[in-house]
Amino acid sequence: MNYPTNPLFNNSQQDQMNRLKGTTGLALKFKNGALVVADRRASMGSFTASKQAKKVHKVNDYTGIGIAGSVSDAQALVDLLRSELRLYQLENNFKPSIKVAGSLLATIMHGSYRRFQPWWVQLLVAGVDRRGSHVYVIGPDGSLSDEDFFAIGSGTLLSIGVLENSYKPDLDKETAKNLAIAALKTSLARDNATGNGIDGLIFIKDGDQVITEEIHIDM
Repeated sequence: MNYPTNPLFNNSQQDQMNRLKGTTGLALKFKNGALVVADRRASMGSFTASKQAKKVHKVNDYTGIGIAGSVSDAQALVDLLRSELRLYQLENNFKPSIKVAGSLLATIMHGSYRRFQPWWVQLLVAGVDRRGSHVYVIGPDGSLSDEDFFAIGSGTLLSIGVLENSYKPDLDKETAKNLAIAALKTSLARDNATGNGIDGLIFIKDGDQVITEEIHIDM
């Protein structure tokens, strides 16, 4: 993974992260919704390992995850989260909130980090629930933050600059979608670990229901 230098890791651990597969993803909230998008490239150093990597995953009808880092770690965490959220709903007889999903992932990752067996990933959890739109960012150490927008992966600095310049909390769906695509395209243009197209999920609250739309852009 081609992260910017991260003070959480020593030089040896940082070198290990630099060998992980790279990606860029971002998420943002908008009026009555939230979205998450990512590119399709998975890299191993300067080698493009995959041009069709799936980095945005639907967890349930109103929650999506964007991943950056180790593909195997991310896939395991996505499967674990799906199972845990289904169990949570059965035990409590109501749908878990987006914060529950983010907090659960953060707890799992923090426990592994404290045992010196970290999950080599950054995650974005985005969606819409009864409390509104949410974007949560989970770091490899299990840190959890609630953001209006954020980017992860090797193209973070490029995408975040576009978002920082143009984001507003009351964006409509189409404007938010266009902003997310423009931000990710900036990383595709300048970051060699990012490329080969864009995939994403949009969650829109419509009364008591949440409508999901998919984004697929070939490049």
